[in-house]
Amino acid sequence: MSHRLRLININKKNWETVLELTTNENESHTLDEQFIYSNAWSIVQSEFENGWTIKAIEADETIIGFTMYGYDEERKLYELCSFMIDSRYQHHGYGTEALELILREMERKYGCREVYLSTAPNNDRAKHLYEEFGFHTTGEQWNGEDVYKCSLSTISLHNARPRKTDLRGVV
Repeated sequence: MSHRLRLININKKNWETVLELTTNENESHTLDEQFIYSNAWSIVQSEFENGWTIKAIEADETIIGFTMYGYDEERKLYELCSFMIDSRYQHHGYGTEALELILREMERKYGCREVYLSTAPNNDRAKHLYEEFGFHTTGEQWNGEDVYKCSLSTISLHNARPRKTDLRGVV
């Protein structure tokens, strides 16, 4: 299933919508959700730390997710720091398509060849999605989360699609 996804700037018209997105199944908003920090936390972080880009993920003119990515100056690497699809829009293939879009954007914007991310040890669905895209565990942990790395040169992003439909929408 293909959607018209795009990454858009967060602005005066849409920032509240972005803050209302949550991965919590009960749609409650918390600063620290089950697997990620809230979008509010990430937006504030991007204001006070250099190197981060924040974008809303839009599908057919509806904001369905959020991402924060960029250059981690402390670790000296490119990182997909935050990636989420709102609980209302999960299981529709958006996660798969959004991850591809984000990786393409990072490669285009930064010319990076490697991307790192971290995820909760018990976030098995997300780990599987990342592995399908070519991410592999480094064996490290950052703040209690498992670290994954992907060499963009080893995958063809336009062909990097998870084959298992039951994983669509995983974040």
